[in-house]
Amino acid sequence: RLLADAAGTAVLTGQLGWVEHLAAEVRKRTDDPALLSRAALATGQLMTVGAHHTAAFALLSRIAGEAADARAPHLLDALAAAAVVRYYSGEESQRQRIEALLSQVPDSPAGGALRAWTLAVSDPTGAGASLGPALPRLIAAAGDDAGSLTALAVAAWLLDRTTLATRTFDEAFGRWQALGPLPAGLACAAGWAYLEQGRWAEARTVAAEITEVASQAGLVHAEACARALDATVLALLGDLAEARRNAERALALVDPLESRSVAVFAHRALGLAAVADGDYDTAYAQFRSTFTADGDPVHYHVSHTVLAELAAAAVRRDQRESAAVLLERSARRLGTGLSARASALVERSRALLAEPEHAERHFRAALAGETGEQWPFERAQTRLDYGEWLRRRRRIAEARPLLTGALDTFRRLGARPWIERAKAELRAAGVEANGVTPGALTRLTPQQQQIVRLAARGLTNREIGEKLFLSPRTVGSHLYRVFPKLGITARSQLRDVVDNALPDPVPAHSQQHAPHRAT
Repeated sequence: RLLADAAGTAVLTGQLGWVEHLAAEVRKRTDDPALLSRAALATGQLMTVGAHHTAAFALLSRIAGEAADARAPHLLDALAAAAVVRYYSGEESQRQRIEALLSQVPDSPAGGALRAWTLAVSDPTGAGASLGPALPRLIAAAGDDAGSLTALAVAAWLLDRTTLATRTFDEAFGRWQALGPLPAGLACAAGWAYLEQGRWAEARTVAAEITEVASQAGLVHAEACARALDATVLALLGDLAEARRNAERALALVDPLESRSVAVFAHRALGLAAVADGDYDTAYAQFRSTFTADGDPVHYHVSHTVLAELAAAAVRRDQRESAAVLLERSARRLGTGLSARASALVERSRALLAEPEHAERHFRAALAGETGEQWPFERAQTRLDYGEWLRRRRRIAEARPLLTGALDTFRRLGARPWIERAKAELRAAGVEANGVTPGALTRLTPQQQQIVRLAARGLTNREIGEKLFLSPRTVGSHLYRVFPKLGITARSQLRDVVDNALPDPVPAHSQQHAPHRAT
């Protein structure tokens, strides 16, 4: 029993060899089916972040089937792990198998949340959508349980409750610090949530931490996911060579039929890099590859996030009609219970693909309400598109606030290619955009000034954290917050900010004991 418990705990280390060794020791020492099944479950749970998802699902499905026959308590744990594999692989037959096994689980208050979570991961726009309203209550009930908080944050992200997801991930990270690193597969979901909410520096920190752990442990899917995440942020920031390198590395690490989620994320990153480069032929090809030839999503969750990017590229490639057919096919598949984010993406897509006289109502629908502010980059893209549409119809006074709002968001995020496009649109609308923020460094807190000065010298977030006794994530969060205050969009601009500011302040304790200088 202790060895089986140890195998379960060892999953958190990410060391598959260690887990398999402990599981083998269990097999040597007992023929108790319950203990053997628990040890096998630990192996299956860690295999989820490896390369072989078909094998991982087969193992977890077998364990779940045996647990169902024996009415063993770990049935739901096995199905929850199988749902993670289903998300990574995107394989439809796996969803069907999970739902068939779930039907054998007796209803109980204790298992209700885990059942709902399993459905949310394997079918977020279908059976799993019912979990959404219960999430705040379940998160409050989770208390200090890091594992439960993390799982619920993942569900919130999948259901497009992004603000709730990032807040819960923040809480979970604090709890995990006492237990060790957050499991790599779950941490990647946090990175995507941070990216969507505009916390790009934190997303990159998450990606770097996962890449380091996963590459050492041989967890290739986790590494590929982290590289796709970093590639996406880099493309948005305008670091196109590094974005492409990371995305191509992600694709090289996985079999696209075993890891459809990573494949779609990576192709999306390559498409965004092409957009940033003005290469709409490549952009369209990359975005279109996230759907099958028949127009079905390659991945049931990720492909739909590409719809608006595909529509924008299609317009520039004279593929408006085929893109419109694909869009409406996707909208029907998503159903009537769209999340606010999915609805905004569909409406932006319709606006871009519509005949000019019919576009405005879709732009307005995409920007309706305040909920969309939790996805700032996507919101700013829609404002930019709508502002451009208005300007071309000579409705300049209406266009300017939208274009200015888009530019402000792009500047805050550091999305250099989109900054330039927004500035060009504003110039066409008779506004000269100037991002200079003189004297801003002196208005930062002393700690923020220290971080900025160290970053300007070329230190990484980890090196800065070691000097100031902060976590790399906290350093990244500070930098994310100060960029818009400084009127800059990239880390490389920090040196100019510091060079044009006052000299480094003398620390307070040094001032107290410094000798008076002759004047």
